[in-house]
Amino acid sequence: MSKKCIKIKHSSSGRARYVARKNGERYGVPYSFFFCKRCGKWHTGREYKDAMDNIRSKFLEDNPAVIGIDPGITGALALICGDHVEIHDYNSTMASFNLVSLLKGKFNVKFAIIEKVWIWEKERDVKAAEVLIRNSEMWKVMLRLNTIDYESYTPAKWRKNLIYKKDRNKAGYIRTAKRIFPKHEKLFTRHDRAEAALIAYRAWRHVEAGMATSMGGLI
Repeated sequence: MSKKCIKIKHSSSGRARYVARKNGERYGVPYSFFFCKRCGKWHTGREYKDAMDNIRSKFLEDNPAVIGIDPGITGALALICGDHVEIHDYNSTMASFNLVSLLKGKFNVKFAIIEKVWIWEKERDVKAAEVLIRNSEMWKVMLRLNTIDYESYTPAKWRKNLIYKKDRNKAGYIRTAKRIFPKHEKLFTRHDRAEAALIAYRAWRHVEAGMATSMGGLI
């Protein structure tokens, strides 16, 4: 007697394809779907190691880079290109424009993620809220002018499956960044620098997995 199939079953290839795509977005690695002759249903699973290695090799041939932006009042921009990591503090609009243009000319920037500004309903510091909104829109304009594809991720979205719940605070962001980038600990002098690096890491995993990057964030 053959062993019972214990994998999650899907009744159609369409449903399995959808779940595989969502799992890829959630975990940052490519998923595939296949038909199981044992149970007569469809399953999903991670791509085989060889397939993943081929995707990564092709990806790295172009010397790609990604950008992560924390648009806070004392915000920062982080760039990741393989093992290379650099972080730049926000100084002024003109300095930011020159910075993004310089990075685009130096690296093959594939994708960027900018943290979506989150204004609490009971926020009373109107001036701070205005600065956050202004900074966010300013960074988006910089990315548009340099034709860099980007998406706006809510804090909950970019932190999901990346930061432990106990570390979702200023000190925790720095600890997490140091854990993920142990060779670059000296870069994380402030929580916003650490957040920018973690947002960039999310973008890196997104592109490395071969997921599509469209200009959808520009709409």
